[in-house]
Amino acid sequence: MYNRILRITVWTGLVAGLLWGLAAHAAEARRYDGYRVVRTWIADSQQWEAILALEVDIWSENPGWGPVDILLAPEQADALDQLGLRYTVVIDDVQRRIDGERATAGREWFEDYHPYADIVGYLSGLATNYPSLAQMVNVGTTVEGRTIWGLRIASPTLPAHAPAVVYFAGVHAREWITVTVPQYLANYLLTQYGIDPVVTDLVNHVEWFLIPSGNPDGYVYTWESDRLWRKNRRDNGNGTFGVDINRNWGYGWGLSGSSGTPSSLTYRGPYPFSEPETCALRDMFLTHPNTRAQNDLHSYSQLILWPWGYTAQLPDNNAEYQTVGQSMHDLILAVHGLNYNFGPTYTTIYAASGTSVDWTHGQRGVFSFSFELRDTGTYGFLLPANQIIPNNEEVLPALLHLANCPQVRATQITFPDGRPSQLIAGQDTTITVVITSGVEALEPGTATLYYRYDPAGPYQARPLTPSGGALFAATLPATNCASSPQYYISITGDLGTTTAPPDAPATVYSATMVSGGLLLDADLNTDPGWTCEGLWAWGQPAGGGGSHGFHDPNSGHTDRYVYGYNLAGDYTNNLPARHLTSTPVNCTRQYGVRLSFWRWLGVEAPPWDRAAVSVSRDGTTWVTLWENTAEVADNQWVYQDFDISAVADNQPTVYLRWTMGPTDTAWTYCGWNIDDIQVYATGCIGLPGDFDGDGQLGPTDFLGLVDCLTGPDQPRAPGCTVFDATGDSDVDLADSAAFQTLFSR
Repeated sequence: MYNRILRITVWTGLVAGLLWGLAAHAAEARRYDGYRVVRTWIADSQQWEAILALEVDIWSENPGWGPVDILLAPEQADALDQLGLRYTVVIDDVQRRIDGERATAGREWFEDYHPYADIVGYLSGLATNYPSLAQMVNVGTTVEGRTIWGLRIASPTLPAHAPAVVYFAGVHAREWITVTVPQYLANYLLTQYGIDPVVTDLVNHVEWFLIPSGNPDGYVYTWESDRLWRKNRRDNGNGTFGVDINRNWGYGWGLSGSSGTPSSLTYRGPYPFSEPETCALRDMFLTHPNTRAQNDLHSYSQLILWPWGYTAQLPDNNAEYQTVGQSMHDLILAVHGLNYNFGPTYTTIYAASGTSVDWTHGQRGVFSFSFELRDTGTYGFLLPANQIIPNNEEVLPALLHLANCPQVRATQITFPDGRPSQLIAGQDTTITVVITSGVEALEPGTATLYYRYDPAGPYQARPLTPSGGALFAATLPATNCASSPQYYISITGDLGTTTAPPDAPATVYSATMVSGGLLLDADLNTDPGWTCEGLWAWGQPAGGGGSHGFHDPNSGHTDRYVYGYNLAGDYTNNLPARHLTSTPVNCTRQYGVRLSFWRWLGVEAPPWDRAAVSVSRDGTTWVTLWENTAEVADNQWVYQDFDISAVADNQPTVYLRWTMGPTDTAWTYCGWNIDDIQVYATGCIGLPGDFDGDGQLGPTDFLGLVDCLTGPDQPRAPGCTVFDATGDSDVDLADSAAFQTLFSR
């Protein structure tokens, strides 16, 4: 039934979608007479796919199973009825609501909405009236040549090392309520400076960048031609206009939650940062590396969102997001009693790839949020002007709190190369950190790395040496498999505050010992030359296929290239098993070996079609690690990790294989796409007596033995297990004799 409905509705949807995206340099503004906003209930994936095929304007910011709001043109009503979905009317006449919105005449600035030129004038007036605190900022230029204006607010005594926040709005042009928030916040900061001690402290110690409209062309267009226009005004060259600026950022770009169709409301553009508006907002963060937090303001649905949007995985600091998100929720609720749900974008609303929040967090380490403002659907994007002030009153405390949270105000320590969670036996480990000042500047010479290899022992100190800018580095000395490393960073600010004092460290990091690091690290940015059968190939996937399930991606997990089966689309029917086989991986003296990779896979359920992953010691006898037991229809990159130790541990040659097929004569799917393949060791089996873990016995180990000869009445020193030849939990003369026998060989 649904296949037939989809064929009917796809044509209706394509026509509606094309009309929506057509160049609208019309003499008259577009009208929405007879349009309704309806709320329907989605029960399963087939119903959701059918709704998507209509190419209707989905208003909800939380579509999925359950209620979904859609803008319904008169000619689309029959197609929706054919789906058999029940719905209720939320707004019965959209044009009447638009006319009523324009009829509002506010007595004060925040009692009405205003055109872009007037907003720029308002910002300029604030800068004129508060010249010591506020300055106009030219953020960049739009497709149609307009300037994106913002306001910088900071005290004249702002320290040079002070952190910054960037709040911007109006990226989706029809979301008028968002445009009012940066203006309201700017007015509040300036008028309350010197009066409200919280505001005064924030302006004295934090640099503010407030941008009412990141999409002036689109916003002007909503006033002059089409109140419900969403995108920018890019001429796509095929009769359609507009790129969704919040699908055009270069982190997770091109994945699910965006569209490659120019007429779509979520059209991501031809490539990341193709739009001058997106580039201008990006450059705000590049040219102000002191930015600690951002908020990209949207409407509607009353939500507090954070990364990630492109994947269901949680950010490493999700607990911090959860804490601040909860606090902002409580602050908003306390003003007018409105509830804002909160959580990661992907799981709280939907998949959204190429967003500002993901890029600023993923590329710049910024504490990144996005608000969805009032309401929950009664008015949607047409929020009456009499709700401007209540809306701003309730989000104001939350925005102040975000700028005042420890992630902005405190001195920050980050690991630009990732925090070392594994140490390789026998190798020194360099730990690199970035230390950025908050309210306090770093006191020179106080940055210190503390470490120990025995959880019961004392910490040893090593200075963190400046290595340029905010970079510092120190080295953990080599140790062996018997160690249990722990370490932390301590710094002192110029006002005397010490982060992680030696006697009571706040954050201690643990690491495990491994016998080796990455044994294979194939990011596929270049062709590794593996053996390909059939249509297996290295290259950039075309985003095609999807006769069933979902289409291929149009880029790799982290770059352009992948290994995939038929990069142009679906695998074929009657396909025998076809393999991708790696070159051999040397796992000698490596233990606890694992294989990880990222996959985007579509395959029909067995027994009809098959996909598999295997491993071999000789390239002839294969052990199956995984094969599909049901349909797989990935619509995003999915992380995979397998224990291959039973085959790979301590082996000189280990081969990896991905198999597509056999397949039957019916449905086809997009097949395999794989990227970022790693083979790594997680175990650590040391050589007896090898105290320094370098894989051989030498003078350093002999000196270690001397330190370890504590006898049965003393605790064993860190790493001394390697000398316990008799297994009696101490190191004594018998163990010394055993070591000397080993050493003399």
